[in-house]
Amino acid sequence: MDYSSASCFVYAKACGILGKSFVGENAQKLFDAKNLSELWEMYFHTTAPQVTEVMLANHLEYEAVRKFVREYISLLSYYDRPRQFLVELLTRYDVENLKTISASLGWGETNRPRYIDLGKYQLLHIDKWPDIAKITAGTPFEWYNKIPDSKEHWEWDYKLDLKEFQLLWKELNKINDSSKEALKEYVRQDYAKKNMLWALRLKVYYKMSAEQILCHLFYVNDQPDANDPLCSYALDILDRKIDDYQSWENWRFSSYLNPFEEGEPWKINPMWIEQKLRLEDSKKMLHLFHQYPMTDICMVMFFRIKLQELNCVRAAVEALRLHSDKDEAMFAAGIKQ
Repeated sequence: MDYSSASCFVYAKACGILGKSFVGENAQKLFDAKNLSELWEMYFHTTAPQVTEVMLANHLEYEAVRKFVREYISLLSYYDRPRQFLVELLTRYDVENLKTISASLGWGETNRPRYIDLGKYQLLHIDKWPDIAKITAGTPFEWYNKIPDSKEHWEWDYKLDLKEFQLLWKELNKINDSSKEALKEYVRQDYAKKNMLWALRLKVYYKMSAEQILCHLFYVNDQPDANDPLCSYALDILDRKIDDYQSWENWRFSSYLNPFEEGEPWKINPMWIEQKLRLEDSKKMLHLFHQYPMTDICMVMFFRIKLQELNCVRAAVEALRLHSDKDEAMFAAGIKQ
């Protein structure tokens, strides 16, 4: 079928999938499960495997990702030639697969680790295990041809994540239809906020200087500076004092700050801000999904909404394992204030 007809069909199918998914208000149901077996049966509609709690928790999260990837690929299959930007979203799992493979080889594992199968959209040659150079050969990650040592690991992971986004941004800029600007602005805002939160964590938890933080930001131009569309929010926080509330009162995201009481010690809490932003984004994604039906925006929002569902699954699993308060877990997942 032609692209327009496929988009109509995909929108209808995506609505059906989301209607049965744990998104929006339905997400809270995940946190009503009394144990991991009940959560498994609620999510997969099958009997939970008879394994230890630790194994079940790990297996549940892994199978949830596989389920989502299958759903997304099934929607892509309705297009004769889906736009590359929609395919590029799956690169996130090529990167995760490569990190898993690298870690396994670094630990001296002899058996190939499990991975997320992307079918015909998979970039890595995972069948070449355990030769890391052959696994990445001919891909955008072919520079990753050895196992980094412990000092290099963070830097290499950063390079993988940066490359993933730059590939996405490059394909986004090739879109020519009316959805381009709205989609580009959503992605720009989303990654600008991610940059800001990452910079805040490095500043608060790792005590990094402004110069050090710049080396860990996402960017799409030649370098992470004020001219890059992703960097302005991050640059804005670099000179603010983390324990001085007045330093943040005129900040563009001041309404997301953790509470301040006059005369009481205060320190900015990146986690608090992240959960507030996540809650806002959850609502925005659902709005955009329905605001732009039968466009590429619909597919992108489907992808992002389902990622939010996966975050909720992980938060619910963690809450059950740690016997933590479900309201706190829902706040952490960004679905409850």
